[in-house]
Amino acid sequence: MPGAIRAFMRVIGGALLVLMTVAASSLAQSFPVTVRHALGETTIAAPPKRIVSLGLNDQDFLYALGLAPVGVREWWGRKPYATWRWAEELRRKLGAQPSVTAGRSVDPEWVLALDPDLIVATYGDLDPATYRKLSKVAPVVTVPAGYPRWSAPWEAQLRLLDLTTSGATAKADNIIAALREKASNLRLSHPEFKGKTASFADMRDGQFTLWSRTSAVGRFIATLGFAPPEGLEALADGAGWIRLSLEQADMMDLDLVVWPNGGRTEIESVMAYRNLRLFREDRSIWLEADSDLAAALWFQSPLSIDFALDRIAPLLATALRPANGR
Repeated sequence: MPGAIRAFMRVIGGALLVLMTVAASSLAQSFPVTVRHALGETTIAAPPKRIVSLGLNDQDFLYALGLAPVGVREWWGRKPYATWRWAEELRRKLGAQPSVTAGRSVDPEWVLALDPDLIVATYGDLDPATYRKLSKVAPVVTVPAGYPRWSAPWEAQLRLLDLTTSGATAKADNIIAALREKASNLRLSHPEFKGKTASFADMRDGQFTLWSRTSAVGRFIATLGFAPPEGLEALADGAGWIRLSLEQADMMDLDLVVWPNGGRTEIESVMAYRNLRLFREDRSIWLEADSDLAAALWFQSPLSIDFALDRIAPLLATALRPANGR
């Protein structure tokens, strides 16, 4: 595994060791703890030992916090234990071998069979009826309060899960600080990023679709110093999508665009795209849809962000070099 990932794992591991040592004597006093989330308030009576993760990326957050869930929900990828490359080392260290479920709906019987004492879905789509049903099995914590579905910052997720499982947010705060420092160092190493306009994009239903600054990937690229495309933000819908017809393609003529779902041949055949400076100067970054980097960008967990930062920065720097062009 690359040295940068090992270094981040050491940061997490060292922080956990210190925090667990310091907090051991006071852990009992932290519980019961009541947390607020999108579907209400939940009280957890004691430190959970059998956690079922129903969020699409929640297992990554639990691993980062040093916790081994007994059940997880797979987003996509068909990975062993629904664990991608960036989280696999921690899963093994924690001895986690969770049962895996998949699909758009949640089977309460599958959850019940795992005998959980906590159910989490901080990046999920539990409806109120399913929430009530699962709450009869164990305490349930859903999406952080105050955010539209699928839009809560990863920091809010991490703090909510830390508070839920430990009664405090010290572990989360340490992980957040380490990642912010890493992003800051990358910005210093790449001053050419500052102020450049950039976005993630895809082509859907014959339209160019961009992610707004309120989306997870929009926030991610902003942490590296890129400025959001101001003129486009006004077009974002409530879900954070910016949809441009072919006639509006010139609005996508940014300094840099990342295409995380591939499709280069199809998109480069569209004349509206070929007319852009973006195309002429070769300032697009093309990722394979099922690649580890593309998946890490979608997951937006502490572990996947660390993985993605190391790999995306050189690609961004290359795309911005003045020598690029056709």
